[in-house]
Amino acid sequence: MKKCLLILTVLTVVGGLCAYAAEFSKFSPKFIKKFKDCERYEETVTSEFDGQQFTTHRNIIGWRNGMCRYQETITSPVDKYRLNCRFTTVQVDDLYKAMIAKGRDVEKYELDVYGEQIDQKTGARSYKVHSTTTITGNKAYIAWAKVQNNPYFCMPERLSK
Repeated sequence: MKKCLLILTVLTVVGGLCAYAAEFSKFSPKFIKKFKDCERYEETVTSEFDGQQFTTHRNIIGWRNGMCRYQETITSPVDKYRLNCRFTTVQVDDLYKAMIAKGRDVEKYELDVYGEQIDQKTGARSYKVHSTTTITGNKAYIAWAKVQNNPYFCMPERLSK
């Protein structure tokens, strides 16, 4: 039960950091081009929200076992987290399309918040929607938030600051 609460808390905090970091996700043209084919690439971007500076290091690792491996490290004035992600081909295409849309229209989206469950007999780990939270942002922000806050695709890891 404690582990379930810890994972839920970490997911919520990471989601919160991402939400505070930017309402409008911005990606460099080179990142977008490399992400389209899941080619190795790294970039670091800095953003400011509510007087606080956030740094995001994006690392496209490449295709591994049929999945696009991606890592994102988010550093705020008080915390540092890494998201370890595995995207399907369909997700890569959806994220790419959202990034090239370059829309600044604000959308609202009900984002699922997951909680971890462990089967007592088998020890198998699964995740269930625990609650939802409303997020706002451009098309790219919403698309990335959907996958980055889903533990079946991206797993958060708290790093020591």
